[in-house]
Amino acid sequence: MTAGSPTGPSTGPLDHRPDDATDHGPAHPWMTCVAPMVVFLALGFAEPVRDGGFLPELLGLEYASYPTIYSIRVAATLLLLAWCWPALRGWIGRPTWWPPLVGFVLVVPWIVLSSLQRDAGWFVAGTERAGFDPFTHYDGDAARTAAYLALRGVGLVVVVPIVEELFLRGFLLRFVIKEDFWTVPFGTLTAGAAATCAIYAAGSHPPELAAAVVWFAAITGIAVATRRPIDCITAHAATNLALGGYVLATDSWWLL
Repeated sequence: MTAGSPTGPSTGPLDHRPDDATDHGPAHPWMTCVAPMVVFLALGFAEPVRDGGFLPELLGLEYASYPTIYSIRVAATLLLLAWCWPALRGWIGRPTWWPPLVGFVLVVPWIVLSSLQRDAGWFVAGTERAGFDPFTHYDGDAARTAAYLALRGVGLVVVVPIVEELFLRGFLLRFVIKEDFWTVPFGTLTAGAAATCAIYAAGSHPPELAAAVVWFAAITGIAVATRRPIDCITAHAATNLALGGYVLATDSWWLL
C-alpha cells in the first residue's frame, strides 16, 4: 500500500507518512480532508437564523440559542481536527510569508462585492447569514460578549480556514481530476477543477456570490503558486481576520 492510501498500514491512529513519487497525501485522506467539513456543515444546519430555518424550528431552537449551537459546532470540529492533526501536520507544509498578505488585501473585494450584491437584492431568501450581534443581544454584558467574540473568532479564523481548505483544495479540486485524489499533487489545476471551484464558491456562499467566486479563484492561485496547503489556510485566515475586524468596526454583522 502507498503511504497516503486510506487502507495503508500506520503506526498511530492518523499518523503522517512520507510521500513517494505517486502519493501526495495526506494519510487517511477521506478522514482528514472530508470528515471535518462534513461535521462542520452538518451541525451548521441546526444554527438558528433570524427567520428561523427548517431544522432549528423543528428542534425548537430560538435565535437566542445561536451561540450555544455555534459553540457545539466549533468544539466538535476542533476535536476531530485534533485527532486528524498527526496525519496533517507534515502534509500541509511550512507557511510562505506572502499568502497572508494577499489574504488581507482580498478582504476588500469581498466586502465591496458583497455590499453591492446586498444593495442590489441579489440573493435567495433564506440564504442569509445568522448575523448574530452580541453587543445588542447581551445588552452590555461585557463578559458574555467577550466570550462570544472569542468563540466566533476561533471559528472564523481557525476552524473555517482549515476545514474549508482541506475540503475544497485538499479533496474536491483533486477529486475532479482523479478519484484517488491523494495521488494528485496539491495545487494541480485543470479546467474542470477551476470550474468546480467557481461552482463551489457560488453554491456555498449565495449571499456573497460574486465575491466568493473572485476570492476562491485567488486562493486557488496561491495553491498553484506554492503547492502548500498551509498557504491557502493562512491566506483564508487572514481574510477572515480582517473581515472580523471590519465587522466589529462597522457593526456589519450581516457579513457573519
